Amino acid sequence: MMERLRNNETLRELMIGIAVWCILAEGILLLLCKGKLYQSIGLAAGFVTALILAYSMAASVEEAVLLDEKGAAGFIRRKAVFRYLLACTVIVVLAITDIGNPLTCFAGMMGLKIGAYLQPLTHRVIRRSGMSDE
Repeated sequence: MMERLRNNETLRELMIGIAVWCILAEGILLLLCKGKLYQSIGLAAGFVTALILAYSMAASVEEAVLLDEKGAAGFIRRKAVFRYLLACTVIVVLAITDIGNPLTCFAGMMGLKIGAYLQPLTHRVIRRSGMSDE
């Protein structure tokens, strides 16, 4: 796992974007919501799930490029169904157990989308700060 993170700059930048989104969302939750722990647990579950989904996508793409076209299509499809079921399972478990808010969990998972949109910006910031591998 750590080797993939070391070698995949885009994945690292995506994960940084997810973290930035969740930090901002946590700040808003702490300022505006009642039941802060309940809200925060949901957001944390979404954050962790988003990181797992990002890692899974990166691993799937790296493995799929080694397969032929038909095999790669089936492999990617199976991995996408796995990720979808994982995301749904996390939300359902939160809803059933009432440990955390499923809506803030979904907001945390949306960090994956927001992180993808932030990735070009994250890339530029890391390049300018000198924290990149190059």
